[in-house]
Amino acid sequence: MTNKEIAQKLGISPAALSLIINHKPGVSDATRTKVLSQLKEMGYGNLIKKVSAPAGTNLAFIIYKRHGEILDLHPFFLLLMENIENHARSFGYNIILCTVDKRRELAPQLSYLNTLNCQGAIIFATEMQDEDIALFQKLPYPFVAMDNDFSRLSCNTVAINNQMGSFQAIEHLVKMGHKRIGYLKCNIRINSFVERENGYRAAMEHFGLNLDEKDIITLHYTEESSYRDMREYLESFDRSHASLPTAFVTDDDTITVGVLRALTEQGYQVPEEISLVGFNDRPACQVTVPPLTSVDVSKHAISVETVDELLRMISNREKEIPELRSRKLRIGTKLILRDSVKQISSFNNEC
Repeated sequence: MTNKEIAQKLGISPAALSLIINHKPGVSDATRTKVLSQLKEMGYGNLIKKVSAPAGTNLAFIIYKRHGEILDLHPFFLLLMENIENHARSFGYNIILCTVDKRRELAPQLSYLNTLNCQGAIIFATEMQDEDIALFQKLPYPFVAMDNDFSRLSCNTVAINNQMGSFQAIEHLVKMGHKRIGYLKCNIRINSFVERENGYRAAMEHFGLNLDEKDIITLHYTEESSYRDMREYLESFDRSHASLPTAFVTDDDTITVGVLRALTEQGYQVPEEISLVGFNDRPACQVTVPPLTSVDVSKHAISVETVDELLRMISNREKEIPELRSRKLRIGTKLILRDSVKQISSFNNEC
């Protein structure tokens, strides 16, 4: 039986079959796993190219800490590591985990990266600013920056579509009848948080909602700090002369959880009086009372897309195909609906 006939029997294209048996990117993990299993069951396991692991089949996963105020407390990268490692291994690559900490002397850390026996690197760039990327431009292997767009710089990136997530949050609140929507922002302005706030502002304008800067409240990062800050804000708030927004969107679920605690202690009922929408859909969102509606970022999608992009760059380098321009990839978001948003009027009746 020819490869074309086998592909037809499996219900995939010959091109997809070729990618799978040669361990090349471009096919989903689920499809790859299913087809490889089917080939073995059909007695065509010999078609699957053996994956060898000679010296140099390593990928570096570099965690960059500019100040550590985000990554030291809530290492989002840990939620991605398993997906990154599994996807890389499906192509015969091992992951070398490294940390570059700007709070320490950089020269020996960067020197170490130059000695790594690897073919490429993923840089976890959550805390990075534009000027930090220059530290890695002289690496002897290609790299992809993850969780940061660096829109003004020439480097390949895979990042969350943060503005899309904020729009989804505001759109849902508008459909639930909310008009006065506030924003709870982190005092640390990493790029993701800036994009989320910009998305909030753009969505408010899109839906014709009034944005009062007094409804944007800055809180310290971490659940405990945001709880204390929000508690102090509420204690100084005169409920007899002013009112809070009917809903808040936040930079991150870490803040949302702390704010929920403060609101509850100060006698505000969520969602009966104030609705909350978080961002990142952290595990805590499922166990709070009430469970929190949050914007979900697919950890699997961003991990797979980043590894595939790096492998594409490695392949092009081996074939001496130049990277003519940088690629900026964005991963879409999805709003996970739970019980922290109240419908206060009919959206259709308002239109």
